[in-house]
Amino acid sequence: MKILKKSWDLAGNIHGTMAILSFMILALLHGYAMLKHHANLFHPINDVGFLRWACTWGKESPVQTLWLFMLVGLLGLLSVNTFVCTTDRVVKIVKNRNKFQSTIKFILRFAPHIMHYSMLIMFLGYLVTYLFAGTYSGKVLLVKKSIHLDSISITLEKLVIDYYTGNRIVNMEDRAINVQAELLLESKELTKHKTLSFNNPIRFKGLTIHLKKFSPGTKGGMGLNKYITLIIKKDAGAVFYFTGMFCFVIGLFMYAFQKIEERK
Repeated sequence: MKILKKSWDLAGNIHGTMAILSFMILALLHGYAMLKHHANLFHPINDVGFLRWACTWGKESPVQTLWLFMLVGLLGLLSVNTFVCTTDRVVKIVKNRNKFQSTIKFILRFAPHIMHYSMLIMFLGYLVTYLFAGTYSGKVLLVKKSIHLDSISITLEKLVIDYYTGNRIVNMEDRAINVQAELLLESKELTKHKTLSFNNPIRFKGLTIHLKKFSPGTKGGMGLNKYITLIIKKDAGAVFYFTGMFCFVIGLFMYAFQKIEERK
């Protein structure tokens, strides 16, 4: 029990927090330089996932990628540190609940700690995403054609491309400026029509669908087949960070209400 108590106290030590944050700053500064001069090494992460990237690009270029592995480890340590510190505070509040003048004041005192736990849930979501998300990159879809993934059918019903028609921007005449892909998504129990664009990914039955590129990019290429290229992710972490965001908003409203009550 003494060893567990010492380990718990060590994990929640404020000096440890400062040390972790200091090393994170150093890792991020090194990462800024690596991303600036070796960006091509990190682009594949979004396409293949962190684990596969770590076993290939990450392993082959340790000098350029070590900062990222350090940052992931430090974020893990910071999460443990935050959990321990927050839990200690929550336990103290519960033990001293008789000192609060009303139940509402007792409940509102948990507001900042709810936000801390919410951040940890979001961190967990991103960790699950990077470690376990399945990524299908480079899926090409022609108009009126379908692809099938995990018993889900994706059909490109229509591709609407807007081209620049003015002459105020040099070299932009007749070039594509906006694209919208109208998709039909079908599973055994559900059918939906969705519009996909660069800034509007689609979620359907646990899949996240992103638009990577399209064709034709100019009016002169109208004779070519219209198609889009998709990045499709099966992301189990989304549930965690959406839950974390929801809880964080609740904690934020509780904190604001607590401050209003204190002013009264």
